[in-house]
Amino acid sequence: MGRPLKELTPDKSVQDLIGWRIRKLRMERKWGVDELAAKVFVTPGRITQVETANDPPGRELTKQIAEVLGAQDLVELWPLMKLDKFRDYAKLFLRDQAVARTIHEFSPVVPGLLQVADYSRALMGFSYPTQSADLEDAVTRRMERKSIFERTDPPWLWVVLAEGALTQVQGSPEVMVQQIDFLLEMTTRRCVNIQILPLERASVPESISLLSLPGGEHSAYTEGYSIGTYYREPEDVERQQTIYDRLQADALSTEASIQAIRDIRRKHR
Repeated sequence: MGRPLKELTPDKSVQDLIGWRIRKLRMERKWGVDELAAKVFVTPGRITQVETANDPPGRELTKQIAEVLGAQDLVELWPLMKLDKFRDYAKLFLRDQAVARTIHEFSPVVPGLLQVADYSRALMGFSYPTQSADLEDAVTRRMERKSIFERTDPPWLWVVLAEGALTQVQGSPEVMVQQIDFLLEMTTRRCVNIQILPLERASVPESISLLSLPGGEHSAYTEGYSIGTYYREPEDVERQQTIYDRLQADALSTEASIQAIRDIRRKHR
């Protein structure tokens, strides 16, 4: 009799999630550890280390395993192992955002998935006033998250954006023009929609993100300055959904929003 499999907790870390997913897919195919190891040209012991999260795979091994198992999401999850530097409240949300099928967001600033580097740098500079290396690392990680739009099946992103996010200058007027141009470029993608919430409409001071996950689960994340909460209980998610729906009801249509974005751009020149 073989040794019992180590119990994995996929919510514990990205490494555990990757190991849990690989083991699950391997066992669904009724492959032993030896069989998977042979297909990716490593030792069975290496596969065991990966599956138990004792020694996570590198980028190339992750790609090989993903190809053999037909699981592209493994490649998309791999960069998120860097999330150990993020506060605990954001880790699970960012992990789930990376594989979400739909993302609905309200934000008082341009949300991370739609930011350009200079805008991110100006916005996050308040948190890193004397730690430029840490700031650049944070900006790089944020830019890497945008790779989800290069997937063969990118998520459906629908953003309700407070008008003040574009009228208030972050960095410089030149940075704002660059940021606005990127937003206009992203609206040409079928999977990205932006609605502007006018200044005269009621708003909330924090961002709201609603995720629909591959397994059919729904979750919500709210974030203010230096604090955030990730919700997965249905009643909590429903409450955040209601707030989002009320904000979206007061927002401009997508077509009117594109024109409003262009008008704001002219004011920064």
